[in-house]
Amino acid sequence: MHPSPRDHRPVAVIPGAPLLVPELVGAPGDPDADRLRGAALTAGAWLGARASTWRVVASAPVTRGDEASAGTFAGFGADVIVTTGPGAPSNDLPPSPTWPLPLLLAAWLRGSAAPSARIVDDADAEGVLFVLDGPNTLTARAPGGHRPEDEAVFEAQVDAIRAGGPVDGLDDGWRAAAEACAGGPVDVLYRDAPFGVGYLVATGGAA
Repeated sequence: MHPSPRDHRPVAVIPGAPLLVPELVGAPGDPDADRLRGAALTAGAWLGARASTWRVVASAPVTRGDEASAGTFAGFGADVIVTTGPGAPSNDLPPSPTWPLPLLLAAWLRGSAAPSARIVDDADAEGVLFVLDGPNTLTARAPGGHRPEDEAVFEAQVDAIRAGGPVDGLDDGWRAAAEACAGGPVDVLYRDAPFGVGYLVATGGAA
């Protein structure tokens, strides 16, 4: 179940990019990764200042698949441990290596930008964090091959977030994000495709 549209909850949108996590970036000080990460941290701090509980929404359902309250990026090349809330993990299970990437990134953002916040499964969470990527075909560096016509798809996704619609042709995750952002002004902090994938960082839904 996606958040209800126009419910005036604060909303942040970040990409599902492992390079947000410094330990996962091979070359230190990559300027493209640094700019994207800085924007995401700003969005996370903004959301944390307005919502103590976050629900995570992505293009596919975000489920833990276990009861662990900590996860690890070990499967992405570094054993970076993240948690869904402040303090030590709430149970004795080891950090899970099977959390989906959107949940791992949301937990990393929470711990890095809003450490007092908590990620919950409750649809009535105070804020919503969308973890969404645009097309992976936007430049010659793109992992999905270069398809210049897909730039229009990314523009439609960004425009829908900015305007709260129209949402025709968008997948469920982008549609839900656009509808959630319709509750207030939207601030686009980052919009680019430095590695051929459309990355958007934005805040909105509530002032």
